[in-house]
Amino acid sequence: MNRRSLLILCLVVAVDTGSFGLLAPVLPFLVADLTGSLNAITVTQVSALYAGCQLIGAPLIGRLSDRWGRKPLMIGAVSIGSLALLGSGLSGTLGLLMLFQAIKGGTAAIFALAQAMVADRNEDSNARTVSFGALGAALGLGFVFGPALGGLIGSYSPRAAFFVAAALTLINLLLVLFVLPETLTPQAGLDQKPEPLRWWTGAHGKLRQMLAIYFLFYLGFSSFTGIFVVDVSRRFGWGPQASGLLLCFVGVIVVVVQGGILPKLLLKYRAKDLAEAGLLLVGIALLGVSAIKQGSYLYLTQLVFATGVGLSTPGLRTLLSTAVNERQQGILGGLTQSCVSLTSLLGPLAAGQIYTYSGFRLTFQLQAAVVFLAAALLIMSRFRSQSTNTPSA
Repeated sequence: MNRRSLLILCLVVAVDTGSFGLLAPVLPFLVADLTGSLNAITVTQVSALYAGCQLIGAPLIGRLSDRWGRKPLMIGAVSIGSLALLGSGLSGTLGLLMLFQAIKGGTAAIFALAQAMVADRNEDSNARTVSFGALGAALGLGFVFGPALGGLIGSYSPRAAFFVAAALTLINLLLVLFVLPETLTPQAGLDQKPEPLRWWTGAHGKLRQMLAIYFLFYLGFSSFTGIFVVDVSRRFGWGPQASGLLLCFVGVIVVVVQGGILPKLLLKYRAKDLAEAGLLLVGIALLGVSAIKQGSYLYLTQLVFATGVGLSTPGLRTLLSTAVNERQQGILGGLTQSCVSLTSLLGPLAAGQIYTYSGFRLTFQLQAAVVFLAAALLIMSRFRSQSTNTPSA
């Protein structure tokens, strides 16, 4: 993928993530306005509904993009998502908010399509990792300006944040319509019947293994992010602005790691090595969150957390993309996004229950254990690969 196309794609991802991140410090307070209380279970149920609909929508959109192209599907997803954000901001009941969040979740496939577009135009493994790192940096950039802007707007009106997010998606619609090029050409399979991805069969052992690791990592990640704003509000009295600034800080670190440090590290280390180190750092950070007694220490734990996320996610995505062929990248993007959505459904629901009935320490310690399990499986796969490649006597 040439630099211009990658830059445009990263801009689309950054704007999309910014519109999503803008709502992260605000959504719990809109739910509180509609229900009369900041209840962890209710907040996580709204987040889980969004994720559940994304679980269904992302694979379908990814599969359709293998047949009809990435760009038409992206245009439709952005258009419907913008209307859903407007509806969310205008919602007068919790039921209406959940309906529009379900619609938004069902069309939230921009990053899945972006991953497929990178895979369409990058055959070299290291080039893919660098491009995935650029997408990750764009993702982090969205979480720089999104939560900061959301926290600022949310301190005045949680609803206004949804209208600003809708305006950002309209910017994305213009970028996709008039600037972003299509990457799936007739030579690459456009208008041909997509090749099915039967990941559960014996021929896809490596893919299943990587999906399991990816699932466990995002289960810990999603359960943490799903309860984080509620936790810092209860433990440290933080409102939307303070939470938004911390999320902004996390985004800055991810941008620096993936945009500046990662390409240099790839000259010396494999993507898999960096993914292993990153997973371990995320687990350590979650343990740190369970132990701290002052909110200011969150900037230290989240520095470690963001560094770990920045190192691990590009490598994991590269390992996944090399486990399938070029005609299956769209459905793989949808499958991985669906995997993230499933964890975003299960993680916040579980975190809300554990947090409510067992407290914050056990909640974050269990999240750390799940991420450490993902790291252990990835490290163990290294030794299994070595034993497979060792010739018998």
